Amino acid sequence: GPLEGVRIVEMGQLIAIPSAMKWLADMGAQVIRLESVQRLESYRTDSLYHNDVDGEFWNRGANFYEQNRNKLGLTLDLSRDQGRQVLRDLIAVADVFAENFTPRVIRNFGLEYEDLRKIRPDIIMVSSTGYGFDGPWANFGATGPATEGAAGLAYITGYRDGGPVMSEIPFTDYTAGEHTVAAVMLALMHRLNTGQGQFIDVSQTQTCSATIPEALLDYQMNDRVSDPMGNADSRHAPHNAYPCKGSDRWVAIAVTSDEEWCALCVAIGRDDLMHDATLADAQGRREQHSRVDDAIGEWTRLHEDYEAMHVLQEAGVPAAPYLSPERVFTDPQLREGGFFSTHTASDGEPHDLPALGWRFDGGPAPRITAAPVLGQHNGYVYGELLGLSRGEVAQLVDEQIIY
Repeated sequence: GPLEGVRIVEMGQLIAIPSAMKWLADMGAQVIRLESVQRLESYRTDSLYHNDVDGEFWNRGANFYEQNRNKLGLTLDLSRDQGRQVLRDLIAVADVFAENFTPRVIRNFGLEYEDLRKIRPDIIMVSSTGYGFDGPWANFGATGPATEGAAGLAYITGYRDGGPVMSEIPFTDYTAGEHTVAAVMLALMHRLNTGQGQFIDVSQTQTCSATIPEALLDYQMNDRVSDPMGNADSRHAPHNAYPCKGSDRWVAIAVTSDEEWCALCVAIGRDDLMHDATLADAQGRREQHSRVDDAIGEWTRLHEDYEAMHVLQEAGVPAAPYLSPERVFTDPQLREGGFFSTHTASDGEPHDLPALGWRFDGGPAPRITAAPVLGQHNGYVYGELLGLSRGEVAQLVDEQIIY
């Protein structure tokens, strides 16, 4: 891949850093993931395949598999001086060190950027925290729901006259991951041009706030606070989820122009709505949204979701089915587009997992390998990469510095 030759040491947990480093590993970087010998990564025991807790169940966590493909797995006890020295030796032969612990933890470990520059002057360090490496909230514990609330996103998410609604996934972890990938790539380019390393301070809250610029600017410029609006849109109408034939089947319809509105009316056989002057523009349709939604729902209930999508798309109306996680795996567009990658887990069974949402035209497809079992690459990293003898590695095992 394009990042072949770049070595990254990852000291991450859960999603924000692991997902970012996963994408860099997808592009060919060698990512060495550190794990504690004292406390399992919580994703190793979350969503186990077949809910099977027999044997080495910690190697069957579905979420861990998703976030850590294409990586090398390493165990190390950082609570002891010898373990921290091994980590410093590893950073000395790395290009990037990435972590998502609180600044207090990193300072206690002696792993701040100025510490790492003494080990490798051109190192790139990424610190992904809930609120930023500095400031009054720097050492606050952070989870996705907390940062999503602090970012302003949850306040404007939900239905009219309802309270704030959190997304089902830790949304801020993924926005932070995407920003982190871009920042690391820019830092690598900067180093190529100048020979200088970089400290990258990623605030998960700030990266999430960057996804709602309209609401922030609306208040800044117009002193107006955005309110939740459900599936509606401030400019376009109709804009909603409509029930279809079958159990819990829905189709999304988003009309973005008056021309699309006329095409929708023709497609569902409601010319009367098209000729209604009170519905001629988006403002009128928003004001009468209940009437419009009821009319569209009468038609969608007679059709299956994919069928409704095809009828409307052929008429030039943006529409798509709402797919459950189960149905995502059978969607023909995703299947034919090569979105899924088959991994053989530690239980020996093949599992389909989401792969990449992009590809290089004409280039080779990135090789996808399964996430490492606990300590899988200790021998390679400690023996071949750091040059420790078998006796020295065995001593680390005996002293429980590694697993």
